[in-house]
Amino acid sequence: MTNLHSSDDHRASSIAKVPWWHFHRRLYDWVIHWAHTTHAQAALFLLAFAESSFFPVPPDVLLAAMSLGNPRKWFRFALLCSIASVIGGCFGYIIGTFLWAGLGNLFHDNVPGFSRDIVVLTSGQEVHGLVDRKCIDAQMLFDPAPKFQKTLTYPIVLSMRDGDTQSIDQQAIKEVSIKPFTTVGALYEKYDWEIVAIAGFTPIPYKVITVTAGVFKINFIVFCIASVLSRSARFFMVAGLLGWKGEKIKPVLEKYFNWFSFAFVVLLIAGFFVIKWVK
Repeated sequence: MTNLHSSDDHRASSIAKVPWWHFHRRLYDWVIHWAHTTHAQAALFLLAFAESSFFPVPPDVLLAAMSLGNPRKWFRFALLCSIASVIGGCFGYIIGTFLWAGLGNLFHDNVPGFSRDIVVLTSGQEVHGLVDRKCIDAQMLFDPAPKFQKTLTYPIVLSMRDGDTQSIDQQAIKEVSIKPFTTVGALYEKYDWEIVAIAGFTPIPYKVITVTAGVFKINFIVFCIASVLSRSARFFMVAGLLGWKGEKIKPVLEKYFNWFSFAFVVLLIAGFFVIKWVK
């Protein structure tokens, strides 16, 4: 018991010594502290669940810290994180399928990635709404970098905030800005598991895909299989690498923490830019 308290006191004093303005470093130390508490696995489960449906912070940081702190249990941690993430993704799917009528405007008004499309008329007026996905032919191309190509069919049919629809002819339109939510919906006409798998493994915000999958009602079984494979691949890779070479990697992480944290933030921001890029 004495050693345990001494270890906790040492970690607490270590956190206290970090200047308050080094917020990212304090957050890192705080996460490491959770990895050594009896609540670590519960915290990991809740974080992974929430991130898949509505919470902005990915669980990889806590998963990595726990795998570093207890390398022998990396498999358990990765499995727990994967299960929680897939369940959270299913919750996001449920939000899109059954709760969207009540929550849709809340997401469109406040959540990045769910913004309404913008149609600029020749008069200069902007009309905000959601373009009917049947008016968009969207496909993924690789030449060599992946990109999304969209072709519009006129007249454009817009669903407005109050639920009404508006049809606009091509000659009345100056410019159309299709946002990620509508683009993903159009892509679901041709693809399903590919979109879920890409988002599940990469820094693309997974929650945007889980909710839209429910809104646009892609096959739930396909959604689950793609989620299980992609999320498990990501979390087992993170935990496995740190569990396998954790003690050797840890000094490097400690020494170059600022660079690693910067790279992590860049990847996270890049994910949101990819979502924005599809407009």
